[in-house]
Amino acid sequence: MTLASGLVLAVLSVWDYPSRQHRHEELRGEFIRASANADYSACEKAARAGTELLPDDPTWRYNLACSEARLGRRETAFDDLEKAIRLGFRDAETIGSDPDFIEYRNERRFKDAVDLAVRMKGERIFLGPLAVVPAKGKTGGSLALGAQNLSWDFESGCFSAVMELEKGEDGPNAGDIYFNRDGGHSVLAVTNFPGLARVRFDSVGRERGMDLDLPNVIFPCPVFGNSSRALTSGPYWRSLPRAAVTMYAAKLPLMYRFYRSNQVWVFPVCEDTPPLGRYGDVFASVTPYCIATVGRSWSDQYYLRAALAASGSFNKAVKAGMVHTGRLAPTIQSLLRHSLRGVETEDDYLTEKAHPTAMPPNGLDLAKLKRLSSEMKLEEIPPVALVAGVGGATRTEEGKLPELTYASPCAWAFVLRTDATNRTFVVKAGGSPSVNGGEYAFGVVHGAPGAARLEKIAPDTAKVTIDRSLVVPSNRVDVAVFAKSADSMWSAPAFVSFAVVDTKAPYFDPVLAGVEAPQPGWQKVGAKQDVEK
Repeated sequence: MTLASGLVLAVLSVWDYPSRQHRHEELRGEFIRASANADYSACEKAARAGTELLPDDPTWRYNLACSEARLGRRETAFDDLEKAIRLGFRDAETIGSDPDFIEYRNERRFKDAVDLAVRMKGERIFLGPLAVVPAKGKTGGSLALGAQNLSWDFESGCFSAVMELEKGEDGPNAGDIYFNRDGGHSVLAVTNFPGLARVRFDSVGRERGMDLDLPNVIFPCPVFGNSSRALTSGPYWRSLPRAAVTMYAAKLPLMYRFYRSNQVWVFPVCEDTPPLGRYGDVFASVTPYCIATVGRSWSDQYYLRAALAASGSFNKAVKAGMVHTGRLAPTIQSLLRHSLRGVETEDDYLTEKAHPTAMPPNGLDLAKLKRLSSEMKLEEIPPVALVAGVGGATRTEEGKLPELTYASPCAWAFVLRTDATNRTFVVKAGGSPSVNGGEYAFGVVHGAPGAARLEKIAPDTAKVTIDRSLVVPSNRVDVAVFAKSADSMWSAPAFVSFAVVDTKAPYFDPVLAGVEAPQPGWQKVGAKQDVEK
């Protein structure tokens, strides 16, 4: 096949890539296993299927060329190598040293291909997931992102926005952007925050539902966003925050990436906690990756405005330091929790007072929040507390659900699936607060009295003993991990959660009980009658 005819097949839009992510991951797994076993026929089969799935993707095209080279298909290998380079695979050093082409390194077509990669390095790419141009807007203005402004990251499974904000309206929130993810239902009045720019997808992206529910874009600047949506009927009813830790727990590493790329998201919990929840607090675990709020639609607005007020109050150099190190969202989490009414001291902060499942309505001392934000110095930016590991889970029988439901850098979760009354876990903290006299702290911040006993056994390690008889479906145990430097306040928490599933209780989560969640993604199951708006 000639290059021209190969490119004619490249008709995908970046909006098509999310629906092909799952199959891509399956094929990538097949290719990796075949490569490890030196089964180049299987490699070629997987790579060819990958190019059929994603005809514009340079990596699949390159993998196909490598497989063909291993199988001795010289001319087709060179054809596909050249196509891969034109599609964007332009790392000449990698190509030139790749052992898959070792038998062809002295051949003219191979040398020409390496030279082509050198010449095209830095040239604009016109097709495929890397073919993007920057969208241009101004601070305080609005900006629509189209397919030409977005790439798709198949490693992480999300969009990356290519955009530039020129100086327009000046103000405390200049450089911040706002993104709404509920179809324009609960929209922030951005004019109340001078300098804040509103960013959205163009009409094609919105028609495809790409701007709904959980975040899916890496942005080059701080993001503040919200979504007032929830599944409100059927066996899988739940809010977005609960969906994130159950139906879509596999995406939590991506949520962590958003958290560490300066994105602040606020979602209501609807009927998943009191006072609206008829079954009490039905969360089996929590994370710091979003701000959950008590209530339905619009309850997210209060904390969204508060987060923006904190961002606008920072000293510019201090905020730049947070953004550069990926600590803006964790710092805002810490400040919001420090500013909850009733949290008066750092000791209070290490207790349940500062870490409810969902933030209460109008629960902040806003004057305190702005003061803490404006007074923070560069050396006072809190570190990011991480969970380095948790030991103590019981290995379940083959075919049974594991106790560990997810493990991500700032949140781990377990379902206690044995009948043993007392369970002991060892929680190890991570991050780097030890620099300049920093330290870790641990606290039981949710659970019935006596349900968990905590003992710090090393500077970065705590032992947690859980009385399973006191852990009920509506009252899990949360252990929080905190970090601080010598000069900072305590960080945003990382969480380790422990829950039980009782299928005889008035409510149990079918996801945690092993009933498969509906597929595909959230936006597909969010039919109008099933969505809280």
